[in-house]
Amino acid sequence: MVFYRPITDRAEILNLFPTTPLPTDKIVATYVAEENGAFCGKCMVAVDGQVCEIAKLSVPNGDVLLAEGLLRSALHFAGNRNAYTAVCRENDFRETLLLLGFAEQDGVFTGEIPTLLLGSCCKHNRGANG
Repeated sequence: MVFYRPITDRAEILNLFPTTPLPTDKIVATYVAEENGAFCGKCMVAVDGQVCEIAKLSVPNGDVLLAEGLLRSALHFAGNRNAYTAVCRENDFRETLLLLGFAEQDGVFTGEIPTLLLGSCCKHNRGANG
């Protein structure tokens, strides 16, 4: 079973993303995915007022279901901190973002968090993949 765990300690976040500068004027968190105690993915989110940015997303082998879980966890985190709009520039996860309901314009994905959390995503593919 996969567990999604939030990390809000800035030092821990820097250990997970050592080359990514953390904004000092935003609420920043990272969600890590763990299965059987082993790390298997991470997603950073930064909240600035009513806007959140999915700043980094990393999963092994482009695992769509794992990416969906991390994205939804990050969106819930942001929504619980009064963010309404989400922005993401992670083009490697284009298909997952579009299935969640993000709109794409010039490589930037945006959406309203309540709408993004309502829809289904990768459930469409579960029949074919198990």
